Formats: sequence, structure tokens, C-alpha cells
Amino acid sequence: MGCLSSMQADVVYENAEVLTMDAQMLEAGAVAVKDGRVMGVCRGEQVDIFCGPHTERIDLDGRALLPGFIEPHNHFAMFGTMLLGLDCSPGSNETIEDVLARIRERAGFLPPGEWITGWGFDDTLMPEQRHLTRHDLDRGAPDHPVFISHVSGHLGYVSSAVLERLGIKAGTPDPEGGAYLREADGAPSGVLAEMPALMPLYAMLPQPSVEQIMTGMRMANAIFLKQGVTSINDGGFFGTDPLVAYARSQQCGNVDLRVYFNLFGQTLDALAEAGMTLDRLGICTGSGNAMLRMGAVKLIQDGSIQAFTAALQEPYLRQPDTQGLLTIPQPQLDELVEKYHRAGFQIQIHGNGDAAIESILKAFEKALQAFPRDNHRHQVIHCQMVHEEQLARMADLGVAANFFPVHIHYWGDRHREVFIGEERAARIDPLGAAVKHGVRFSMHSDVPVTPVSPLMSLHAAVNRRTSSGAVLGADQRISVRQALEALTINAAFMTFSENEKGSIERGKLADFVVLSRNPFDVSAESLSQLAIEKTIIGGKVVYSADTVPTEGENK
Repeated sequence: MGCLSSMQADVVYENAEVLTMDAQMLEAGAVAVKDGRVMGVCRGEQVDIFCGPHTERIDLDGRALLPGFIEPHNHFAMFGTMLLGLDCSPGSNETIEDVLARIRERAGFLPPGEWITGWGFDDTLMPEQRHLTRHDLDRGAPDHPVFISHVSGHLGYVSSAVLERLGIKAGTPDPEGGAYLREADGAPSGVLAEMPALMPLYAMLPQPSVEQIMTGMRMANAIFLKQGVTSINDGGFFGTDPLVAYARSQQCGNVDLRVYFNLFGQTLDALAEAGMTLDRLGICTGSGNAMLRMGAVKLIQDGSIQAFTAALQEPYLRQPDTQGLLTIPQPQLDELVEKYHRAGFQIQIHGNGDAAIESILKAFEKALQAFPRDNHRHQVIHCQMVHEEQLARMADLGVAANFFPVHIHYWGDRHREVFIGEERAARIDPLGAAVKHGVRFSMHSDVPVTPVSPLMSLHAAVNRRTSSGAVLGADQRISVRQALEALTINAAFMTFSENEKGSIERGKLADFVVLSRNPFDVSAESLSQLAIEKTIIGGKVVYSADTVPTEGENK
């Protein structure tokens, strides 16, 4: 009897259009799951061989079953913590005065001197078309230090009280790789640009407790599951408390997602100096089926196009005296890349502008020449303004691209009209060119910069339409198959886990997403209208559209 039960599936998902996303792209109608892994993939009439008296049979009524979406670059831990602060995004505020009203309301509940923080402000979507200033924040909360982050994460807005605490005055020089924006008379405006300017602020902010981080993670988890995401690559956070929060959250079921996380070089070095190891925190540093796994070392080499801080080879359209900032001087970047490459780490480097990408490739080339290493899977994160010649070099180096195609929808019109002009805007996130040159790539949402939505990434990659409906670089469109690969098997490759997930094959993890329709059967324009019906991790349904919404879900 025990032998017979071991041959029977725990659960079977049947009457489905199964898109395996493996090399054969099998036509299947059912998937059998045993002990959290795929036991078999078969045609509908063959499914009975996997079923026994205790097998749960779930009828998908003709819906599409795909590998679970993998979100290959986001800031999950940071996003969860931000959900506890003020929502200053354009989606929730029509004007700057609306943002200040939220700040005033929060100030009314807090004793004088306590911090007020918020997130998501986007100057380019506000009717005032300007940044927040210290004068705005002083009006909103004169008795509190205030910090509001820009949607890009590359700018921060602070009140006069914060500037005073940071010691930033009219004559204070800009930090290397960062800037303090200034008023006409040279006084600081309250806008801090890029990490060298923001890091002293972050060190000053009151840090959320592990319990608060876990609360935010629970809220973020519900949002990601609702979008069909089963695995993530957290693109980086500061300090060790998020590591503890991740470990505890997965132990207690607070986070269902499989997590591969990056550590900023500074955090990794601080752990080493303190004699702490990830193993002591209960975190896996190798490959395999760990729910929580250390991934790459993260570095940042420029800023954001919409903050005018991405490093460009040619000036910005509306600010012709500006070409952005390289965050790390080339000799120092070369040294850091060689250090982590030689130590055997995967390295992921943020690079938006073509000048930053050039700097990153030079560092990779130098390290690989000095210390050749196969299968390193180093990545350029965002890689928005990469040139064809740079893509050819990436292919030769084995460097992957982690693209951000939803930028085309959210900022494409402004890229064309405000930031970089029509010619350069037409080739941002050049997926078509990446296919041509054989560069392996995935696609991400960079939460909280844009909302998590793999289906929106799919739509953007296939259509390349801006929010106004204009097509931006039609020659860079890719097929539905290629876009789905970027969200599944390619994204698994980015985290050295393509043998465990990313396709529906016997022995792989039973992580699936159920869509309302087969994406190959709808028009390209309708891809974003597909609905997530179920999200399944380890064979178990962790989100279903026909159940009561979970705490923290997007409305």
C-alpha cells in the first residue's frame, strides 16, 4: 500500500492549457504534483495514471498554466517597510498640496521631533512639474524632521531640520558621485541626489524593528502573490535586520515567496568585519532548493534617467549642461569588481545610462581578463540605454541584461520629450537587439519604482507602447514566447536555479501561475488584460482570485 501511495500525486491540475516553457514547449493538459515537485506532465486523458484515492484534483476549466513568474530585480524588503510610511505617489496624490496634507495629518498624531517618512513622489507626474523642497516640507510639518523618497529611489527630499542635522549648508561641497541640489543663492533646496548624498541620511533615520519589517513583508508578499510571482531576487537592502526578518518570516509563513537576495558590497564587508556569517543567520549561501538564498553582490554605478542622474555619453535634452553622474570612480569600481569576482561572487551592477554601462563593462572586462571564470552570470541591472556594440561585448563576456521594459509605458513619453529625445528614447531597453546579439536577459519591475506586474512587463516588451499609446522603437519589440521566457526560465537562469524552476518539467519545483487565457491566443494589445487566477508554490495554492482579498493587497 505504501508503494502504491508513493506513486500517486498529492494534487493534479487538469483540464488546463499547460505552457511548459521548456525547450520542447510540450502541449499538455495536466500536471501532477508530489511532495512539492512536478511528478508528471501529460495530456488530459493520461492524468488518471497519477491519481489515487487521496489525490486532490483541481479542474482549471481550460485556463492556462505556466511556470510561476520570477521577479528578477526588486526591493521587496524595502517596499514592505515603505508600505508602513506615507504614500506620496501620483496615484494617491494629485498635487503637491495633497502630499503636504498627508504630512500634516501624520504630524498631528506624532510628538514634536519624531520623524515623518514617505515614498513614491514623482515630480514629472505632478501638475507643478517640480521637486518637493525644504520649504514645502517645513510648511507641512514645521516641528518634525521629514524625509520623502522619489519614486526612482535616487532622490530624497528633506526638511530644513534634516539639512541642519546633516550639516548641509550653502557652502557644503557635493559628495563625490552625489549632489545637493541648490536654490539660486546657493542654499540647499532640500533635494539630495544619489547614494553618496543619501547614505548619511539613511544612517540617521530611525530604523524599523525586525517585527515592523516582518509586518511590511507580509503586506508585500500578498501583493506579489496576487501578480503571479512565485520567486524574487531582492535587489539589495542595507543592514542585517532585513536578513533576520526574511529568515523569521519564512519560518513562520509570513513570506511564501522563494527569495534570492543581493547584498550591497558595504553590507557584505560589514558582516565580514563583524565576524558574522549568513550560515549563522540560517541563510543558505549555496545552490539548491532553499527558500532563502544569498545571491549577488550589488553595486550602483549611476542614477535614474528621470532624476537626470543616469550617466549619459551625451547631455540630457532639457538639461543640456547635464550628463548625469558616475557613482563610483572607474579605478574604485575596477577594484571592487575584481575583489568580488575573484572571491567567486555573482555581481549585479545598476546601470541605466550608456556611460554607466560602458564603465561597468570596462570593469567586467578587466576582472575577467585578469581572472577568467566561466558561468559567472554577472549582470547589468536596468541596462536601459545600452548600445548594440555594448550588447555584442556583453555576449562575448557572458554578462546578462536585466531589463526594465515597463519604463516604456510609465516614462516613455517623457523620455522622448523631456529627458533624452526621440532617437535615444526609441532604443531604451533594446530587447530586440539583445535577442539579435544572443544576450541572455530577464525583465523586472524594480518595485517600488513601478508596481509589480509581470503581465505589464510582458505587454511592454511585446508592444512597446507609452502611456499615451505611442510606439517607442518598434524594431525592439520581441515575441510573446521570448517575453515569457524572460519572465520564467531566463529569470531562473539569472539566479542559478534553472534546474529547479522556470519551466514545468518532471522533478522541478511545482511553482505555477494560472492565467485567465493562453497568452498566445490573445492579441498583443490585450496581454495586459489577462488575469491572474491562481498562484501556486510547491504545489499549494497561495493566492486565488476567487477568495477574499488578503491584507496588504493592492486595490
